[in-house]
Amino acid sequence: MADAPDVTPLELVMGEVKRRLGPSLSIACAVDGSQMSDRAMAVGLSLFNNRRGDKFTVIHISDSSKTYLSKHLQPSHLKNYYVDMAHGARVTADWLCREKEEGRSTCECLTRLADKRSVELLVLGSWGRKGEKLDVLGTVSDFSLRQSHCSICIVRSTGSSIGGLAGGSGGGAGGPAGSISARPAKYLFATDGSHAAHLAFCYLVTYLYRPSDSIHVVMVTTTDGTEEARTVEQYRDFMTKNKLHGLAAVKCIDRLSTTVPEGIVEAVSQYGCDVLVVGISGYGRKKLGSVSTDISHRASCTTIIIKDSQEIIANRYLSAGSLTLTNEVQVGGPPAGGMA
Repeated sequence: MADAPDVTPLELVMGEVKRRLGPSLSIACAVDGSQMSDRAMAVGLSLFNNRRGDKFTVIHISDSSKTYLSKHLQPSHLKNYYVDMAHGARVTADWLCREKEEGRSTCECLTRLADKRSVELLVLGSWGRKGEKLDVLGTVSDFSLRQSHCSICIVRSTGSSIGGLAGGSGGGAGGPAGSISARPAKYLFATDGSHAAHLAFCYLVTYLYRPSDSIHVVMVTTTDGTEEARTVEQYRDFMTKNKLHGLAAVKCIDRLSTTVPEGIVEAVSQYGCDVLVVGISGYGRKKLGSVSTDISHRASCTTIIIKDSQEIIANRYLSAGSLTLTNEVQVGGPPAGGMA
């Protein structure tokens, strides 16, 4: 009997993803009536695939204590605005509005609700109404997001985006919802060769990548890159075999002048990418180290953090480096205080 062909770790993980995850994706977008919510909606809708049976939900956490909000920022208006925006993109969206629970942050209420609804990808803007920081992955909400099961897409207030939005100026403006135009995306996928990174790549390829997109796989290292080249070759071969556009490369940096997070951010600009994608577990004590207060402060592009929800449920997540999440993936400026 002939020997079976060698199967790479990446191919094994792809088989795992196909066995564990369904054919469709449940996407939710958090909104509050800000221009960033419009931007987040545009990105979320551009990732939606009706043919495979994706589900799209618009989530709003209301706060009745904020009596100063004008009428066009009330849930009833926001529902019409964002459901109409989705309809304009030929997407049927469910509206989910819940009152903020006392003693819980808006973000914690949001992620708890997303988990109850089995959301697989939660899209958020990086700051909220009136330019306030939403503290999406900051000190206030690091615990709730760390414990959430779903992957997170953080849409930045700066830089280009994978979802084009024409017209409209935020739900609060009271005008018509903007039209959505999805253009080809250029993904920068940062890998450290871990299982979590392989899983994130397979998730990206299976659910987010479109034939017009491209993926630039980069492994940043402070060594001569010999060992890393073998890992990168796996990605290159996989992309060639599956006819994926893009490239795979090792980026060697001088550890005395450049950190790994800085090298990743440089790669985003170097390859002209729109979106940075990482797998969250494995980014603590692994080769990428503490990735990245620097990434969050320097990168201006949309960032997708792909989690292994099964790993979180099995309580293996905390041992995979998530305790450093506060410093690894933050939105906006430096946190107001340290993590307890």
